[in-house]
Amino acid sequence: MTIVDVGTGNGIWALEMASEQLNCKVIGLDLRPPSEQQGKPKNLNYHEADITEIWPLESNSVDFIFQRNMGQSIQKDQWSHVLSEMLRVLKPGGTIELVEADLIHHNPGPVQRAFDEFYQNQCAENGLDFAFTGIINKELEAIGFSELDHRTLDIPIGEWPQDSELKQFGFINKEIQKAFLRNRKSFYVSKWGITPEDYELAVQEVLTEFEDYHGFSRFNCWIAKKPAA
Repeated sequence: MTIVDVGTGNGIWALEMASEQLNCKVIGLDLRPPSEQQGKPKNLNYHEADITEIWPLESNSVDFIFQRNMGQSIQKDQWSHVLSEMLRVLKPGGTIELVEADLIHHNPGPVQRAFDEFYQNQCAENGLDFAFTGIINKELEAIGFSELDHRTLDIPIGEWPQDSELKQFGFINKEIQKAFLRNRKSFYVSKWGITPEDYELAVQEVLTEFEDYHGFSRFNCWIAKKPAA
């Protein structure tokens, strides 16, 4: 069995899969795949590849393809090609699994909405589709995938849920959002022409809005097959 991890990044998912499935061949594709990795099993290989071009894989050679968090790397007019390459390299009856989060925040407050609107414009300038998760079903069907299953999972941002497990997930998600905003500080300060202090105040307002407006992130999972015949 051959498994491909698209946009493998640091290779953790591919490494774990190869370590658990020693009888499988695992391939990680990325523009900058890991050059060295401690404990890398022999059944794992990385290929340097631009997934928006022709993949360095034979047609009908792969059993399972996994892709996660590539929505900010694939431009609007490239999705059809990427999904077509998945269909090409899959064996008949092979399966893909795509996991992507909506780029938009759900139930945003006014400050978060301003962040989202600005980010949406930045995406458009770079050829990215801010609402790309809404086109995947149509693209998969048009390209020829079958047995399509699309599911969503909403994760709270903040500790507003009453359920203790959701509250814990919300705390972690809020910390992720906070880290993202802090890492983008210099970018927004420059683009918006505001002081670092004003930016920190805006971030604090966003974090408060997550709690007050019951903000959440939506994750999407698509599973589809290449027709067997």
